[in-house]
Amino acid sequence: MDEYEPSNPINTFGEELRAHRQKAGMRITDLASKLLMSDAMVGAIERGTRAARFTTAKECDEIFAMPGTFERLWRPAAASAVPSHVTPYYDLEQQATRIHKWELRCIPGLLQTADYARAIMRVGWPRENDELIEDDVKTRIERQQILTRDKPPLAWFVIDEAVLHKPYGNMPSQLQQLVKLAVLPNVIIQIMPYKVANNPGPEGPLTILEFADSPPIAYAQGRGSGRLIESADEVADAMTCYDLIRAAALRQDASLALIKQAGGSK
Repeated sequence: MDEYEPSNPINTFGEELRAHRQKAGMRITDLASKLLMSDAMVGAIERGTRAARFTTAKECDEIFAMPGTFERLWRPAAASAVPSHVTPYYDLEQQATRIHKWELRCIPGLLQTADYARAIMRVGWPRENDELIEDDVKTRIERQQILTRDKPPLAWFVIDEAVLHKPYGNMPSQLQQLVKLAVLPNVIIQIMPYKVANNPGPEGPLTILEFADSPPIAYAQGRGSGRLIESADEVADAMTCYDLIRAAALRQDASLALIKQAGGSK
């Protein structure tokens, strides 16, 4: 069996990229230079352990003079259940006008410091090499610019109180980051207190993205995998769950006070 045999759209993209690179007589180093990526990241994309960004797909079409082939290969991945760290979700996040997120495991990625992100990735992917971890940390921090760009999305986060007390990385710095971001006019942070149990939050992390010119989608995560949800009925159910979760959480002012109490005050 071929080591790179495609089994999902992520693998298919990687297989095609490897085939076109080899046909063009290019080494991974050559392609990495053109894409402004590390050799390790290009190799991971070819193996299907990392998904290409949408912009990378378009760049591959230009490099290999393809008529939108890589862009078309990228799109089916959005509907696939794939490892959470390779999902095309991040490109869709950039296009959203509203982001609604419930998290009971850790600080949401858009709110993380680099130290926190690095620590939690190392725990989650213990066999990953340092170079790919650092690439992922860089990508995660770069994502955060959407919160402060011109015309940023409304970003609404509901975070379980337990998350405030799980010390990944430099936790005081991370809590101070939450306090700083909580005052942005487009950012809402609510905390779900320990004592509140009458809500569907324990079912797992949930994200809903709304767009200006297309229907909303949801993103659900489980252990090591994530799934984009586009069915209107399923998205409606997800939105109902999120509404119940945020209705059960503390108000913004009480949430901010709790963050400061946990260590977010200097």
